[in-house]
Amino acid sequence: MTLNIKGKVQKVGFRYSVVDYVLTQRLPIVGHVRNLPDGSVQVIAQGDIESLKNLHRFCTKGPPGAEVREVQEDVVPIKNLSYEDFIVLNE
Repeated sequence: MTLNIKGKVQKVGFRYSVVDYVLTQRLPIVGHVRNLPDGSVQVIAQGDIESLKNLHRFCTKGPPGAEVREVQEDVVPIKNLSYEDFIVLNE
């Protein structure tokens, strides 16, 4: 699953809150979250359907200070995802 989250989502701890959510909820998800140059946040995640739904639900609100305007979801098979965990990419 790929999520593109738009709104006030950068410089509010969004990426780290997503990783914290996945870890504290013990969701069996691998992938990453990163800032995009256009001011949005992108989540690429692979896991079971229920865990991905929970992650999507969290991303529609985000952490305190975030103002999520839109979440675009693209559900496509992600092959050869080279992560063993869910991490923040600092590009």
